Amino acid sequence: MKKFISPAKINLGLWVLGKRPDGYHEILTYFHTIELADYISISKAPKLIIETTNPEIPTNEENIVYKALKKFEEWTGIEPNYKVFIEKNIPVGAGLGGGSSNAATVLKAINEIEGNPLTEEELFKLASTVGADVPFFLKGGFAKAEGIGEKLTFLDKTFEEKIFIIYPQVSISTKEIYQALTEKDLTKKEEIPIIDSLLEDFNLLLDRIENKLKTVVQEKYPVVKEVINTLEYLGYKPFLSGSGSAVFAVGTPSEKVKLVCKTKGWRLIETTLK
Repeated sequence: MKKFISPAKINLGLWVLGKRPDGYHEILTYFHTIELADYISISKAPKLIIETTNPEIPTNEENIVYKALKKFEEWTGIEPNYKVFIEKNIPVGAGLGGGSSNAATVLKAINEIEGNPLTEEELFKLASTVGADVPFFLKGGFAKAEGIGEKLTFLDKTFEEKIFIIYPQVSISTKEIYQALTEKDLTKKEEIPIIDSLLEDFNLLLDRIENKLKTVVQEKYPVVKEVINTLEYLGYKPFLSGSGSAVFAVGTPSEKVKLVCKTKGWRLIETTLK
């Protein structure tokens, strides 16, 4: 049995540029992996079996890892007869990319176990058919993502800042949030700050980034608005990751933050960019 690390990510800024004819939205965002991770064990089995420690996650053909491995079978002709056990630490529906990371981690692992029938380029193409965020997790680190998130430019540097995440125990559907966007939530390309010139100065970067999904998420999920308002009141600059519901801030949580989270039943996660 082999064990693999499947990291989460945060979005350092997210701008929505417009809606495409296929219904998806064009975005610009910056992904950065973090230390928070799921742990995945893979062993040979008579057939494909998916198991997880989170009972809310389906283990049949609705599971993104299951879908990814069936795609692998289509592309290679190799039956993925493996048992995949996922120890979940990344919250579900949090905007932290847990499912996409699991799919990418398992795809990469099975490809290696089977003797690399797919080249790196082919693996990235396959991953993009599974989900927009999946290709990023094949490599991780820090990357600029365009299109629907699948057009990646991996950046040479990464940050190692401490952050903390508050997950208010609510799962959010990305599709639901994007469907609720209106013209006022969109950004013209020329209005986006030139983030690429700020990548050497993390604090300056933080001053310029924003998440254009935040307004819609707060309207639909008041608890997310409550988390954001609480952090602002306590002197932090909060950021929404992806379509939420996870909110993060740079630094370490104060005792007041810890007390609020305990009182409200929110999950507090201390981690670092990686």
